[in-house]
Amino acid sequence: MMTLLKYDFRRNWNTLLAGLVILILVQVAQTLFLSNVTGNVLGIMAYVGAGVGIFVKMIKTYTANIRSYNRRLIPVTGLSQVLSPLIFGALCSLGLLLIGFIHVYLYTTMKLGLGLADINMTNISVGEIISILLFAGWVVLFMTIIIFFSISVAGAFRWKTGPWIGIVTFLVLVNLLSWLENVIFSGKFSPNDLFQFTEESTGISFTSNGVIWADGHWGSTLFEIGLAALLVWGMIYINNKKVEV
Repeated sequence: MMTLLKYDFRRNWNTLLAGLVILILVQVAQTLFLSNVTGNVLGIMAYVGAGVGIFVKMIKTYTANIRSYNRRLIPVTGLSQVLSPLIFGALCSLGLLLIGFIHVYLYTTMKLGLGLADINMTNISVGEIISILLFAGWVVLFMTIIIFFSISVAGAFRWKTGPWIGIVTFLVLVNLLSWLENVIFSGKFSPNDLFQFTEESTGISFTSNGVIWADGHWGSTLFEIGLAALLVWGMIYINNKKVEV
């Protein structure tokens, strides 16, 4: 699998490097030449755009991999073909997250003139922050697996209706799985009640109303993990038996 992962990075390296340079230039420009409100909005949009770009690149990498004749010549398992673009996207996302943390730290200390002691985190624990990040990562991962499965289904059809079949598969899976979770499990957490951020004259304050996987939400996550495993097995079977290059 490391061979596939190296190939994915080598093939996408120029695009990743160009995106990083553009992101840095946008952040420097908005910090130096724009007002706080306008600059912050533009900065957040730049990070969102970079995240969407990584997500799209990961999907395009998976699509190209399962239809590439050269990749079929490499002696790797079907699981490696699924995991390689997932790990590629995860590493790129972690890199973007690290850049974001560094940016927030520099913005807070250099432009706002606040030190770490001015950031009030007494109402939220480190465990809750980690839980938030893990939950967000799992949501993205689960949605990505559904998209990958839909792409594999579309690749199993040679005629022009293949992409439309993939879209229908995605919509059916999303609605069916959502319906099953609502039937089996009661209560869904509200993102608006989970995490709050406020900036006051005395500093920055973080508050949290609870750990996201508390109150039985672990059951829903375990259910999704089982479904994800089934979808991965389905992708491996379809890629090996049905998808033609």
